[in-house]
Amino acid sequence: MALVRFACLPMPSAGRQSSLRQPSLRQRSLRQPSLFTTLVVTFFLLTVMGCAPRTQPVYQPGAQSPSTTPPSRRPHPSLDQAMHAAVSGLLDSQPLQSSPVTLVQPIQNLSNTYFPTQTYSEQLKAGLVSAGRITPVPETRVQAVRQSLGLAQNQALVDPSTIVQYGRMLGAEYQLSGKITTGSPYHLRLQLMDLHSGVIAWQGVETFVSE
Repeated sequence: MALVRFACLPMPSAGRQSSLRQPSLRQRSLRQPSLFTTLVVTFFLLTVMGCAPRTQPVYQPGAQSPSTTPPSRRPHPSLDQAMHAAVSGLLDSQPLQSSPVTLVQPIQNLSNTYFPTQTYSEQLKAGLVSAGRITPVPETRVQAVRQSLGLAQNQALVDPSTIVQYGRMLGAEYQLSGKITTGSPYHLRLQLMDLHSGVIAWQGVETFVSE
């Protein structure tokens, strides 16, 4: 019988036993990872390395902040359309969602071309008030504070610290200002400043060509 023949085979010597003492299949599987496990770990590491950012994001002064409305790719054919696009971005801004007390300054024309900025400024203020997006500062209080500071009728404030002081005296939370600058094309910039901190809360830039 096969069983008897196997039992009758000569036993190996002691020296041969030491050379034949190889780890079992189960022991080798415990000591070394299987091919499947190696592939899974390798794929996981490659996935993590591929999805992780190569470098940490660094703030650049020239980069646009999240509170900035980027300009349109093509210049608007008129100031009217540029103003419409800028105001649309302003209405979507976070500060105007609570109808804050806002001082609306006249839009400055810093270009060499005449634009009816006074008319646009009045229409902008009236539109924001009628839409319930801002609470205006009473004009009588504005004139009283300007006289106390010795400011002329249409004198614009440039220094941020003076603007913050001016806003606090008026009891305003924000100041909305704008300007048109010369270029090819022209640039229209609307800017909303937080008068409590002096930080620009929102700004929008639109380009347009002369009418």
